[in-house]
Amino acid sequence: MIACFIGGLAGSFFTIALFFPVYYVSSPIPTTAVERVYVNESVLLQEMVIDILQGNKESVVNIKVVKLTQTPFGTLRSEGSGSGFVVSGDGYIVTNDHVVSDSSEITVVLYNGEEFQATLRGADPLNDVAVIKVNAPYGLNPVETGDSDGLREGQFVVAIGSPFRLQNTITLGIVSALNRTLTSEGGFRIEKVIQTDAAVNPGNSGGPLIDLGGKVIGVNTAIISTSGGSEGIGFSIPINTVKGIYTELIESGKIARPWLGMTGTDVTEEMTNAWELDVDYGVLIVDFVENSPIQEAGARETVSRPGNKDFVLGDIIVSISGERISDNIGLLNVLLRYKPGDTVEMEVYRDGSFLEFPVTLAERPEGM
Repeated sequence: MIACFIGGLAGSFFTIALFFPVYYVSSPIPTTAVERVYVNESVLLQEMVIDILQGNKESVVNIKVVKLTQTPFGTLRSEGSGSGFVVSGDGYIVTNDHVVSDSSEITVVLYNGEEFQATLRGADPLNDVAVIKVNAPYGLNPVETGDSDGLREGQFVVAIGSPFRLQNTITLGIVSALNRTLTSEGGFRIEKVIQTDAAVNPGNSGGPLIDLGGKVIGVNTAIISTSGGSEGIGFSIPINTVKGIYTELIESGKIARPWLGMTGTDVTEEMTNAWELDVDYGVLIVDFVENSPIQEAGARETVSRPGNKDFVLGDIIVSISGERISDNIGLLNVLLRYKPGDTVEMEVYRDGSFLEFPVTLAERPEGM
């Protein structure tokens, strides 16, 4: 009987193993595999972030500024701060224009605490980019720039800067969205802006946004916040936009802007009704500079005032090279996609008809 019992028990185990092998061999493997992959990936991300900080901390700087404002009670002194990053070994540093604009003093603080007085090489207020220069007794370590056009939503990114003057602060997040539009203080629409939830606070402005490869792919410039601090919605100007700007600023100290040579006003509903226009959008040419590109192209300016016998309504610009022009801001944004010397096809509304003619853009004169 004992032999029969042992034989039956062995047979049962054999039958279970033969017909239900999944319960016998697979139970511990998935748990072990998942834990192993999770741990390895966590360690990898941690090491990558550490490497990013080590590779870039010497290139990211704190910028302290002093601004003097004349008031009826005397000169008001105010201080501010921001961030920046080195783009050349001979001391050129990129930051935001709003960090250094109207400053009487600019001081750069390196990672090791050394301070140097800086000068403003040039600025592009429309894109909120500026370049400053320091003369250090040794070569500085420039960042490595990446390709912001290759970014994907959900990609990990790192921000480094000096929020609240806490130098070399590093935060980790993701690319929350791409192709946002941000309006600069100059009224220019900065396109292809990167949105990130990497913590960006006051003082981070001008600092780099970096991918996990250690390459700069954006310049941190703004946040949306109800508290004044980071709420997970920060914006960075893509490095592919910034590269051309800082290169031109380093070379010439200025950005060559296209120029039509005119003043204009937005077309309003009142204008459309009063003059029985066939358009309710566009920019009315009020007047233009003598021998300006738009005059030489054959455009017509407004003469006299409404109600006067000699009143002549000027042309209304409705499109540039096929792009609809709704108002002055729209005209500015479209023109800034071109360079001096480029020829654009301008469409205007005149006396009930639509006319097209080419206009060769000039460079905006200094002070205009």
